[in-house]
Amino acid sequence: MNRVLKKRLPRDLRAGIGRYTALILVIAMGIFLVLSIVGSAETVLHGAVEKRAEFNTEDGFFTVFLPLADSEIATITEDGTEIQAEFYTDLTVDEDTKLRIFKNRENIDKIILDDGRLAEASGECVVEKRYAAVNGLEIGDTITAGGHDFAVTGIGAVPDYDQPKAKFSDTAVQSRFFGLIFVTDECYEDIRAEGDLPAEEYVYAYKLGNDVTDDDLKEKIRSIKLDYLKVEDKYFRETIEDILSDRNKLEDGINSLTEGTSDLTNGMTELDSHSAEINNGAQKLVDAYFAQANESLAAAGMKLILTEENYAEELDKLIKVTKSEDLKSLKESLSGMIAYRDGLADYTDAVTQAKEGSAELDEGAGELSEWIEKLLDSAFDVDIENLVSFVPRGDNERIEAAAGDVVMDKNAGLAAGGIILILFGYVISVFVVHRVESEAPVIGALYALGVKKKDLLRHYIALPTLVAFIGGVIGTALGFSPIGIGTRLQSSYGYFSLPRYDIYYAPYLFVYGLILPPVISAIVNALVINSKLSRTALSLIKNEQSSSNYRRFNVRSKNFTTVFRIRQMVRELRSALTVVLGMLVSLMVVMLGLDCMVMCQAVKHDNVADTNYGYMYLYKYPEKEVPEGGEGAFIKTLSTECMGYTLDVTVIGLNENSRYFDADPEKGKNKAVINNSLVQRYGYDIGDRVTFTDAASDRDYTFTVTDIAQYSPGFTVFMDIGSMRELFGESEDYFNAVYSAEDLDIDPGRLYSVTTKADIEKSSGVFVDQMGPLVYTLMTAGTVIFVVVMYLMMGVMIDRSSFGISLMKIFGYRPKEVRSLYLNGNLIVISIGALICIPLAKFLMDCIYPSFIPNVACSMSLDFPPYLYLIVYGAVLVVYFISSALLTRKLNRITPAEVLKNRE
Repeated sequence: MNRVLKKRLPRDLRAGIGRYTALILVIAMGIFLVLSIVGSAETVLHGAVEKRAEFNTEDGFFTVFLPLADSEIATITEDGTEIQAEFYTDLTVDEDTKLRIFKNRENIDKIILDDGRLAEASGECVVEKRYAAVNGLEIGDTITAGGHDFAVTGIGAVPDYDQPKAKFSDTAVQSRFFGLIFVTDECYEDIRAEGDLPAEEYVYAYKLGNDVTDDDLKEKIRSIKLDYLKVEDKYFRETIEDILSDRNKLEDGINSLTEGTSDLTNGMTELDSHSAEINNGAQKLVDAYFAQANESLAAAGMKLILTEENYAEELDKLIKVTKSEDLKSLKESLSGMIAYRDGLADYTDAVTQAKEGSAELDEGAGELSEWIEKLLDSAFDVDIENLVSFVPRGDNERIEAAAGDVVMDKNAGLAAGGIILILFGYVISVFVVHRVESEAPVIGALYALGVKKKDLLRHYIALPTLVAFIGGVIGTALGFSPIGIGTRLQSSYGYFSLPRYDIYYAPYLFVYGLILPPVISAIVNALVINSKLSRTALSLIKNEQSSSNYRRFNVRSKNFTTVFRIRQMVRELRSALTVVLGMLVSLMVVMLGLDCMVMCQAVKHDNVADTNYGYMYLYKYPEKEVPEGGEGAFIKTLSTECMGYTLDVTVIGLNENSRYFDADPEKGKNKAVINNSLVQRYGYDIGDRVTFTDAASDRDYTFTVTDIAQYSPGFTVFMDIGSMRELFGESEDYFNAVYSAEDLDIDPGRLYSVTTKADIEKSSGVFVDQMGPLVYTLMTAGTVIFVVVMYLMMGVMIDRSSFGISLMKIFGYRPKEVRSLYLNGNLIVISIGALICIPLAKFLMDCIYPSFIPNVACSMSLDFPPYLYLIVYGAVLVVYFISSALLTRKLNRITPAEVLKNRE
């Protein structure tokens, strides 16, 4: 009897070839969709890991003000850490285009060539492959950059520019305007020696030694202090001079003070050294004056000797007797001379005291000078670290950026794969139920002939399982073929600078494509058929139908057509639900594609619309005053986490009534306005407290959201500039960015970068181009799945109703009336189902969509314009009408003889 059952399989396959072909198409399309998307993502992810050894990809890089000395490199590398200098300079090609020139890599971040060889002589170069592809460069071509001609000897890629962006702040890759070239050491030094070039950037890549962490290396580098006197950059020197100007003024004042006290001490010492001479001279003068007075008295016949002790008393006696005016004058003269002598004595004593005091003052001034010097050292600390930036590999968005990007594709593919498996399982169950019910008399007869249930179960499982396996094989083959993974890989190769990866055949994808379809088919069949085959042989032979719930409905309508359609829909509720479920699944795939499209278009539009400035100048060495025509701002970069990824958050300090931003931040160190991108991604609202991290200082900053501003580019927080200066410890007039409507005359040597609105426009459009292939793939696959599922399920409805349709034709109903009863009623199911499924699919996909882009800091506007809902709804109805037109022929092929086949 098993032999009889086996002979039925080819006949059953031929009888349902159209249906099984469609089922194979659904399975193959679903498997192809998942494997092409997920397989390409796995190829990039696996290739990135596989190529690390060949690239010898860095563990990170750091930049410094001055190149490290050999002794400093020796200190850093003594624990086994490797260091490689990767200095570069940007050369101008034309007004919009720049090439970044490096020396050939020897050890770390080595070049993998797609074609050609490394530069071996001056005037030769290897060109980064994306720049070469976009600009049509080939081996043997000549390019001109910075006034120098280079012959292209090779085209390749390096791991530290996997995403070849000029700056981390660039929103997208623009290979048309930026690329890399690699030349010999001699060529690089010759070009640098000619001068008139932008400042050289001192970059070092590193590979950590055993048991050495990024933090360990960072601390070593930070311990290396900068001798700012060796820095040649004039703007850096100018900045240092500005910092030290107040100190110099104070030091000049102290120096003047100490010099003055020293001069005073020297003068007083010199003066004091003559005090004895002055006192001796004064005494001699007094003695001579007394001798002369005694001689005059003796000449007048007065025998009187005058001394300092008796002159006043003796002269008073004589004056009293003689009344002589001359004697009075003599007394006054002697008194004056003594007073003069005593005065000189007092003066010299004062000079001595002044000399001692000035010496103490000089000593005190010296001590004061030393104390103030220490105070100035503390207040004006110029003990500057040589380290400018330190970026571990995990924080470098240029390294393995493609691998991070395809995570979104992988997540989307796996989500679509899960949805498709659910749909596939349900469709299989409907097919199985219909087949068993339609063959119930045959099954009953086989039971009567002694066929066992397990044999029938195996028989009915075999064909759907085989069909599922064939669909899986076709889908797997197409998915791993050039039109599957190969086509999807082109989106990564067309944006990122990658070496050619060998296609990675992930084992779990083979399980998904080859094992799961037949397994699911077998399980679903076993579960559904088991209950259907549990009926008695007589019940099956008679094809008895279980009492259906639809008979209990009391339809309040006198219109026979309406009542019949309603009862028919209830009778075929299982198939109708399958159609609606298929519609929901298909619409979710379509909505995923539409969400990608809408978000990318919104990014393209909103980034440009919200950019109100013409130019943004980011300073490396700020000026003292904001240039005329510009608006100063303070910019600081913090970070936040999103599903394991670290994303930059730009904090912008604004003056009141900014001309270029729709934000009015309140004063306060913990108050901030956030942009709509943060709201869309994290769901923040006014009054919430948000926390961001400064990785450089390992410090968190928490802000209270006071308002939400419309500004789409990136994740942005706005603060009052005064409050922000206070929060981050900057001076009252500090700024490091200037926004303007027109181009300003700012020396390029002062700037980190210049971003124009044109740059924003060019970079915003890249997202649309990058995501285009994924959008088309998802929408096409979703549409095909929906068309096939609708056609199959509506076909099942007709097959299940063949007995009733045959009776209707016997009763004299015309084909148009039969179609109205059995097909047009489905329009209600599709119309109402679409009204429910479209917003439901949109809601479900919006909920899970953020998990597809966790590594991208951008706005996430997923709102559809009303007309897009109408287009989707209209497309569903168009698909229905096309399916209905195709099924009309199937309806016409049902003859009145069908009644005779099913009579008892």
